[in-house]
Amino acid sequence: MTKHSFATALILGSALFATAADDLASAFKDGKFEGRIRTQYFVTDWDMHDGTNKDATATGFAVGGSLLYKTSPLYGLSAGAGLYTTQNPGGWTEEDDGRNMTTPTKFNATTSNDLFLREGSGATPLSGTNPTTLVPYGEGYAVLAQAYLQYDIAKTKATAGRFLMTNPWITPNDTKMIPIAIEGVQIKSNDLANTTIQIDYADKIKERGMTHFGNMADTGDTPDKIKAYYTTTYSTSGTHGEAPDVTIAGVTNKSIDDLELQGWVLHWPDLVDQGLIEANYALEAGDAIVSFGGRFIKQNDKGAGVIIKPFTTSSTTGNGDNDNSIDSYLWALRTVINYGSASFLVSMSHTDDGADMIAPWRGFLTQGYTRSMTQTDWNANTDAYKAQLNYDLGQRVSGLSTMLSYSIYDRDPSKTPYQSMTNRAYQNGDTTQWNLDVLYKCSGSLKGLELFARFMDQNNDVDKTNVIGGTTTNVFDSSNREMRLEVNYRF
Repeated sequence: MTKHSFATALILGSALFATAADDLASAFKDGKFEGRIRTQYFVTDWDMHDGTNKDATATGFAVGGSLLYKTSPLYGLSAGAGLYTTQNPGGWTEEDDGRNMTTPTKFNATTSNDLFLREGSGATPLSGTNPTTLVPYGEGYAVLAQAYLQYDIAKTKATAGRFLMTNPWITPNDTKMIPIAIEGVQIKSNDLANTTIQIDYADKIKERGMTHFGNMADTGDTPDKIKAYYTTTYSTSGTHGEAPDVTIAGVTNKSIDDLELQGWVLHWPDLVDQGLIEANYALEAGDAIVSFGGRFIKQNDKGAGVIIKPFTTSSTTGNGDNDNSIDSYLWALRTVINYGSASFLVSMSHTDDGADMIAPWRGFLTQGYTRSMTQTDWNANTDAYKAQLNYDLGQRVSGLSTMLSYSIYDRDPSKTPYQSMTNRAYQNGDTTQWNLDVLYKCSGSLKGLELFARFMDQNNDVDKTNVIGGTTTNVFDSSNREMRLEVNYRF
């Protein structure tokens, strides 16, 4: 029997209602297009990658964009679609630009992988009838990432189908050519004064670099043993079918002047529950505005610990945790001072030593606090610190702004992450990182054109290396520098 998701059924049912409308032609005629042309060029310069290739580099150049369309509402009902593409013009990016030349079966490319098709690539073998089939690095693709129906009534909006979902655990993470998309349902209401209520149901997910919508365990950031437990494109051994769907609900309230309160819950059946509370308060201090923020997330094991077994002392499976439960928590604090064109942030966060926090869908649990580019700082017993300066140079050069940050990640070397981390595999040593962003938004006849440059210098401590079951392994210097150049034209 063919399995149909709840979201698909809801779309089909709503579509019947839409076709019965009186003036469907006008709904399409009065609809709106939104276009984007996007170019990205990435360079990653390694001290050593995977312990096999010193002074390795990886580059990638991609050109693509998106075309979005949404009908005008008809009796509150509208439909939308989004087509995205990324291409390798003229074969500018060659396969060797991402390959490890010392070990040709491996790739130096990490962040630049997501510029291209990753489905079946050397970085991620595609499972199924022929899991060894590889797509060359630099392969372009296109995908219909959005196809949804939306119903608006009063101040409530209901969306069903494929769309971009944003909450503390799931985001589009639109820093590469094609964003993450979800197949599911979202209800968002502002009917109560000063209050936003949001309920999200996620049935399928499409990662960056992928064309298919897989189950909610089918992501690179899902713990390895959970990916292998269920049927995913990352493993051919899963025997437990598709992973459960995910439900997320949250309330944001601004009833008290200058105070914002948030409360969220996540439920991933048979695996994990999480609860999040956050408060942000702002006050005037002379010509400055000072805001204080705090976030607390509690994680309750509902079955994931039995699968991950983080206490097992086998040299290949142990993670150095206290037991086989993934009960844990995280807290984060920040202060932001806004003065004229400048904004300065100082923040810190701590994750309990009980377990890594589970966050497989690019909703970074410390975003806005201590998280920086490529970093995961919610592994067990991690302390993180960050200082960041944002400055709007618009008074000198219209449309120009910058960001400079410095971060410290103090990790426990006895704790091995549940899955490979960006740019440092399973190593759990300390990291320091500098980041500089420069954004220029053109005006006048070039309105809609944006130039964006990002520079990162990351130093990973090789003295505190990956330890599994008491055995030190995979010792190499994963320190690196990265440059990302991006040109956007929106129309």
